[in-house]
Amino acid sequence: MSHSGNFAYHLRLLYLAMLTIPLASAQSGPTAFDKNFDFSEHKRYAWQQNHLVTRQHPDTNEVMNLKIVKEVNQLLLARGFAEVKEKPDFYIYYDGGGDTEIREGEKAQANSAPLSPSDSTPTYGLGNGPALAPSTWLKVNGKIVFHVTDGTKKIVWETTYKKTFHDPQKALRDMDKVVRDLVSKSFKDFPPKSQKKS
Repeated sequence: MSHSGNFAYHLRLLYLAMLTIPLASAQSGPTAFDKNFDFSEHKRYAWQQNHLVTRQHPDTNEVMNLKIVKEVNQLLLARGFAEVKEKPDFYIYYDGGGDTEIREGEKAQANSAPLSPSDSTPTYGLGNGPALAPSTWLKVNGKIVFHVTDGTKKIVWETTYKKTFHDPQKALRDMDKVVRDLVSKSFKDFPPKSQKKS
């Protein structure tokens, strides 16, 4: 393969990598909860609509969503909670996603978010594609926020998790581990101890 052909091949690989954004994990963020909501008296829960916004294929997002829900269900079951279809004591849902940055040394970066609502293409530094240089690399910042609400839709527990992925493709290959990590660490202090006065 010629030098120019080799460069073009690596350029395509990097561009494909930029289109796959894994979910957050591994770095703990803030947790807030209602001290008067006693989870020892509220054991039945149901899921509400989750929101997962990435640049992955919708099928990949769906697989990831199913894995997250399954992992949370298993963790809550082990802690004495039960998923129900009717009359739950509380609801769970999450918002998750990521953004991509292209860095060149320490001087330039690009964000995958649109510049405006009418801009549907990622802003990688050039209008028609990413700006690349020998020192350019890809980084993905992932984030997931789990929400728990009571019957009035008031948030009674919420936690945020973030992670920077320097190898998005590897994170996708290790999706099961990524999901296990983000769920176990997000829910490590769940349920919180109630401080409700007797």
